[in-house]
Amino acid sequence: MADEDVIGVMDEPAASETSPEPQPAGGNPVGGRPGEPAALAQDLAGSIGDAANLDMLMDVSLKVTVELGRTRLKFRDILNLANGSLIELNNQTSEPVDILVNGALLATGEVVVIDDHFAVRINRLLSRLERLQRAV
Repeated sequence: MADEDVIGVMDEPAASETSPEPQPAGGNPVGGRPGEPAALAQDLAGSIGDAANLDMLMDVSLKVTVELGRTRLKFRDILNLANGSLIELNNQTSEPVDILVNGALLATGEVVVIDDHFAVRINRLLSRLERLQRAV
C-alpha cells in the first residue's frame, strides 16, 4: 500500500446524504462529526468567510500517515535486519495511534480490521488551538 492510500471507516451516512443543519455557537454543525468533509468545509467556510476560495483547496492531495510507534536502532542493528526480523516499537497495543497530515499531528485513533484491510477509527481530533500550538 502506498503512503497516500488511506482506507476510511464510516459508521454514519456520508455528508452528501444528509441535509445541512444550522451551526451552533460552539463549532461543528448539529449532527455532523468533526472529521466529516462537509462539516469541516462548512466550519472552515464560516471562519474564512469566502467559501469560493475554500472550494479551490478541496481537490488538493495531502499525505496522510498513521504512526503505530517509533524506536531507535543502532546502525549495526539496521544492517542485521532480515525477512522475519521484529522491531519493537515504543507504543503498546492498547495505546492510540497518531494520524498525521503532511507530517503534522491531526488526530489519534485505533487500528481496526475491515474485510482483511487495516483501517483507523478516529477517536480524537486535535482542536484548532492545539494544532496551531504544535505548528509554532
